[in-house]
Amino acid sequence: MTMPRQPPFREKSIESGRVNQKQRTRQAIVDAAVALIDDGTTPTVAQAAEVALVSRTTAYRYFPTQESLLLEVALHADVDELEALVAQPVDADHAVERTLDVLHRFNQHVLAEEVRFRNAMRVYQELWFTASAAGDPAPVIREGRRTRWLQTCLAPLRARAGDDAIERLVPGLSVFMGMEAMTTLLDVCRLSPDEALAVADWAARALVDATLGDRS
Repeated sequence: MTMPRQPPFREKSIESGRVNQKQRTRQAIVDAAVALIDDGTTPTVAQAAEVALVSRTTAYRYFPTQESLLLEVALHADVDELEALVAQPVDADHAVERTLDVLHRFNQHVLAEEVRFRNAMRVYQELWFTASAAGDPAPVIREGRRTRWLQTCLAPLRARAGDDAIERLVPGLSVFMGMEAMTTLLDVCRLSPDEALAVADWAARALVDATLGDRS
């Protein structure tokens, strides 16, 4: 069986650097918008770009509309408690429980703010369709908080489990986390919110056990 070619370390490093730069640029725009809001201004994308010292063209690649920018600012400010939890030090013996706790708490938060998160999904889809119709790449609106949180929580297990296991586990767990997962469980599977949370928790635990086994 032919194995897919893995990119050399240098290629991985270059690609990682590009991703990190995009994340920094995007975060600078969000931070600028937050600062403008703190000063009593409802920022446009152009205003946020000016404060962030980013070109308007670049800013519109990340946030094609004012609504998409303001939505991201709202969601960004809405997860401070989870950010604080993720930032707390954790060792390898407790990394799995921290990871599953973050997943559970985020799903609880999503259900508590269901209208806001469903609206976010609507905006993301509308922007995707607009970009697709124009032949443009999809805008990078979302930071990817879930993957960052999971990477951080699971980092202490890399020495035990290996990078490949963690790199598979992070996107796998992301499937059971957030409004997309809750929409499937609520709308497609017709579960109650409590049942949806329980199934997501069970599926996440099963995936961790299948991936890490006794290495966790």
